[in-house]
Amino acid sequence: MNEDDTNVESMFIDHGFDERYNIDSFEDIEMIEFWNIRDEDVCHFYFSDVETVFEFYNRYARTRGFSARKSGRTRKSRMSVLKLKNFVCYYEGFRPQNNYDIENVKKKSMPETRCGCSAMMEICLDAPSGCWFISYFSNEHNHPLLDPRLIGLLRGRRLMSDTDIGHMIK
Repeated sequence: MNEDDTNVESMFIDHGFDERYNIDSFEDIEMIEFWNIRDEDVCHFYFSDVETVFEFYNRYARTRGFSARKSGRTRKSRMSVLKLKNFVCYYEGFRPQNNYDIENVKKKSMPETRCGCSAMMEICLDAPSGCWFISYFSNEHNHPLLDPRLIGLLRGRRLMSDTDIGHMIK
């Protein structure tokens, strides 16, 4: 066990288990009133898997007026088991500078959308219990947030359910 593992374990011991905050499935997420969750309460939740956490963060983001995405930053143990994952605001960071300076590019580059927003959620795996918990949470945005009625216009929200698609086809 390295030093990082000890820090994560001690954070989880301080974090504690409270059955009211246990989220095992998407159905559990449906029961949460995201409008009533304070930012301080977000760190109390713990989850059964990474996809459930991402769905939770997406629902939280929707009620706050921003869109979320998975960050490329992860950490794995020596056994290639995922033990740390980040979810961020859609505007986090900046686009890589790969093709900005190339003159003979056939495709026109898209306008810059990222502005270095620092809002994020970091989750860690508690190995003994197999639960994922929120080890770091920041809701500090450096851009305007949308009115929740307009959230469907954000890039990460432009998804249609199978039912909606069925109505369009008919």
